Amino acid sequence: MAQALASIALPLIAAFMMPVLYRWLRWRLGVAATAVAAVTFVLVVLTPEMSLVIPWVPQLGIDLSIHVDGWGRLFALLIAGIGTLVVLYSIPYLGAREDLGKFYAYLLLFMGAMLGVVYAGNLMLMYVFWELTSISSFLLIGFWNTRDDAQYGALKAILITFGGGLCMLGGLAILGTVGGTFELSALLAKQAELLGHPLVTVALVLLLIGAFTKSAQFPFHIWLPDAMAAPTPVSAYLHSATMVKAGLYLIGRLWPIFHTHPLWVPVVAAVGMVTMVVGSFLAVQKTDLKAVLALSTISQLGLIMWLFGLGTPEATQAAAFHLLNHSTFKALLFMVVGIIDHQTGTREIPLLSGLRRAMPVSAGLAMVGAASMAGVPLLNGFLSKEMFLTAVHGSSMGAAGALVATGASLLTTLYCLILGHKIWFGEPHETPDVPEEGSPSILVPPLLLAVIIVAVGIYPGLVESAIVTPAVAAVLQGPADLPHIALWHGFTPALLMTAIALGGGVLAYAGLPRVLAAFRRFTPQRYHLNALYDLLWWKNQVVEKAAKWITNRQMTGYLRDYLAYTLGALVVLFFGTMIVRRAGIPQLTLSPVGPWELLLMAIIVAGAVASTRVTSRLAAVMSISLVGLPLSLLFALLRAPDLALTQVVVEVITTVLFLLVFPHLRQITVYPRRPGRLNTNLLVAIGVGALGTVVTLLANGARLFPPRVAEWLVENSYRLGGGNNVVNVILVDFRGFDTMGEITVLTVAGLAVYMLIRLRKDHQAKGGRS
Repeated sequence: MAQALASIALPLIAAFMMPVLYRWLRWRLGVAATAVAAVTFVLVVLTPEMSLVIPWVPQLGIDLSIHVDGWGRLFALLIAGIGTLVVLYSIPYLGAREDLGKFYAYLLLFMGAMLGVVYAGNLMLMYVFWELTSISSFLLIGFWNTRDDAQYGALKAILITFGGGLCMLGGLAILGTVGGTFELSALLAKQAELLGHPLVTVALVLLLIGAFTKSAQFPFHIWLPDAMAAPTPVSAYLHSATMVKAGLYLIGRLWPIFHTHPLWVPVVAAVGMVTMVVGSFLAVQKTDLKAVLALSTISQLGLIMWLFGLGTPEATQAAAFHLLNHSTFKALLFMVVGIIDHQTGTREIPLLSGLRRAMPVSAGLAMVGAASMAGVPLLNGFLSKEMFLTAVHGSSMGAAGALVATGASLLTTLYCLILGHKIWFGEPHETPDVPEEGSPSILVPPLLLAVIIVAVGIYPGLVESAIVTPAVAAVLQGPADLPHIALWHGFTPALLMTAIALGGGVLAYAGLPRVLAAFRRFTPQRYHLNALYDLLWWKNQVVEKAAKWITNRQMTGYLRDYLAYTLGALVVLFFGTMIVRRAGIPQLTLSPVGPWELLLMAIIVAGAVASTRVTSRLAAVMSISLVGLPLSLLFALLRAPDLALTQVVVEVITTVLFLLVFPHLRQITVYPRRPGRLNTNLLVAIGVGALGTVVTLLANGARLFPPRVAEWLVENSYRLGGGNNVVNVILVDFRGFDTMGEITVLTVAGLAVYMLIRLRKDHQAKGGRS
């Protein structure tokens, strides 16, 4: 229990300490950050499966709930384990020239937020950490904030992921309202009840949008390539093992509830399949190494999403295992690309060739990572890729799904050959910096990842029973009879599909120039999703211009306009709701209206109309008095002398105050209305008057409390309150705290006015100007 809380709290607390420690440690701050990450990893390893609930906002069903199971532990191990290696890698990569205090503060903040996401047992608590990851990733992507590409990538990432987060919040709110709780464990026990509710489809769609945006699924994938403007350690961490996996984590959490929903298989599987194909197709054409890795990440995330969409236990097992494997080989490849950029001064593929002679260790590491991603035997990627192909072939998609999976895998082999062969072999090219092997300190983290890749590829049992099986059991909500992960399953259709993908990729690589030329003919050059984003938010800024236009129309600087907008919106919402809900006014039994009441109402209306048309302030005060004084007479006719007296006092005080401030006010100016222009003020006034009338009638016809409440007040006003006037007894005794609050407000206001007057007198006494 303590380990789970400490693993979340430690990086969050350390994040706030990093800028302070930087003053004393300077370049050695990375060592301290590595120690924090390593201790966090140890805490994660020591954390058992457990549940803990600490009340937070019980009225809303929101608690500080921690739930650790196999699915959460899988992600926590990746977050803390890969995070430790990334922090260690960043020490020689960044050096002392960067603002390390900020960098490690952002990185540890992100680590703590991600651990909070995967350990949260309450959906709303998970959302809080979810958005914290978006904020910290925005800071990390835009770490080099003076660069245009960093600003562009950070803004795009936060706009898309925040938009998805808002949709996710709506889905969580619906899900929690329908289920009566935000506790994940309680919702999982109500699957049948949830699926039978008419709003559950809306909740599912909103939650899927949140997951798709975070995990860069088509068509929301466009933010991830531009996020490569971040330093390479950030890319290796956020975009291979953590942030982009958050959406997959959510999908795994939702799987027990929604996998039988009619929309689950077609939507999730289709989005994953399209994302895998689009990512592979675009990755082949890129010339920047980090862009290739970014798009390959999109493709691999689509592969995992496709597996979850199949809705079978075997596919879920393959998804969990490939999620683990992808984090290892993709983090390794990002680190190697960072070394190449660090040592040669470029990431452009046309400028890189024959690097294996100058960088033999990096070349070997890159070959291991690329071969694993391509699915070469004896590496961990081969095992999970086989499981993926088997699951697709055995699903309802049949031959069509197998054909698409094989084609996408062929493209994966093609860009893996670019990463693992093209830049390392052949004649060396001239680069901005003379290439040389990276230092031992920068090579240690990718070397450890390479060892894991090979070890798991040969002995998958190292992670199957301890990590993969508990994760799958947590998703499936119980043990399942699943195939054993093994290196050899015989001659199967999946093995044939793997051979076709590897062999076809090699053939395509042999004719790479012709293949790229053909691909570019099918790639949109002008009309694509990035162009749409630029049109709306960046270059043309359509959204910003529209927002400015609306703001300029609303924020005019005149109180009368703000009042018209506020009251007009209230009228539209109120009557619009009545029309949609087909609400009517109940039948009322009203007292008869006599001629005196009608006369007084006519005077009140005349005074209200006159107050809007006069040009003299004195005439305006007299017109307003024609509203207030007849109203006091109306109260007297209705046998409410206390209200009548109060109204008279208010009218007198108001008139005196108006007369006192007249010398300080400008003369009233009445602007002529344009011919043919609609009188908005008149419409708003009529609407507000109608709203007040309808609300009064509805309130008079409503019976929120039984009649005995009124009877009780009448019977007990003298016995308990000592007064014959029921209204006074209610105000002074039965609502004594309310009256005391009003008196307190008036007292505070009076004291404030008194202090302002005293300050002004003191200032004048000292010779100052008022």
